[in-house]
Amino acid sequence: MANQPFKKMSLIERCALTFESFLDRDFATRFYQPEFLDGIAARRLEIAARVAKTGSQTFLLATVLAFFDLIAGSSFSYGGLTVQITKDLTPVISLITASSLLGAIFAMIDDQIIFRILLKLGGRINIQSFPLLLIDKMAHNLWGDAIVPRVFGEKSGKGQALVVSILKIVVGLISSCMLFYPVFMVSRVFFDITFSDARWIAKALASLAMAVVIWAVFLAGIFMIKFKFYPADWYESTNLPTKEFEQRMREEIAGKTGGSSAQVTT
Repeated sequence: MANQPFKKMSLIERCALTFESFLDRDFATRFYQPEFLDGIAARRLEIAARVAKTGSQTFLLATVLAFFDLIAGSSFSYGGLTVQITKDLTPVISLITASSLLGAIFAMIDDQIIFRILLKLGGRINIQSFPLLLIDKMAHNLWGDAIVPRVFGEKSGKGQALVVSILKIVVGLISSCMLFYPVFMVSRVFFDITFSDARWIAKALASLAMAVVIWAVFLAGIFMIKFKFYPADWYESTNLPTKEFEQRMREEIAGKTGGSSAQVTT
């Protein structure tokens, strides 16, 4: 397999290829029916709402951990009960922060998968901006479509390409900071609790929060890496052999048959 040709792509791109294989089947017209388009637009809006909710919640909770010393010692009333804010709450908030971060990453991955599927739907019918075609069903990230350099129609110049390159760097830096901000705060709580005389339950919660954060970072890294994918011998959507595989099998069978005939003649 090491000598075979391969393509490098992310798991999100590979998932979109699986969906694209469905477009070669006789039921492909289903994916362009109003019911399906309404459904996928609604699902993307739901996921976008999840991204916004979990992202803002994660950032807020990480900020609470960052400035917890300022609110420690105060109290608040809830349901007739007075709750005292102490250091023992930090592992609890840390665990909620880690869980919220994991949920945000799951939602962002789902959003990108749906976006890739929309691109495949548009590419099959030669519509390059298919999400823009669904504006009556889903007005989401329109600024992203507007800023992408154009190749067809009125072609974009070098200025727009330069601006997009700078924007990628800025967005990449800000996104990295927003990802590692809650990671850093949860990690700080973990080390503070672990090397203190806190109760065992606090250490257990801090350790669980750290494990969830490691899972979230590992998951995000997996979906950003480009893996190697090799040509398969079977079509993905039909489980039928590819033409190349059939030809190779014919050649092998012909070679074995020819060898056997030569031995019999001898």
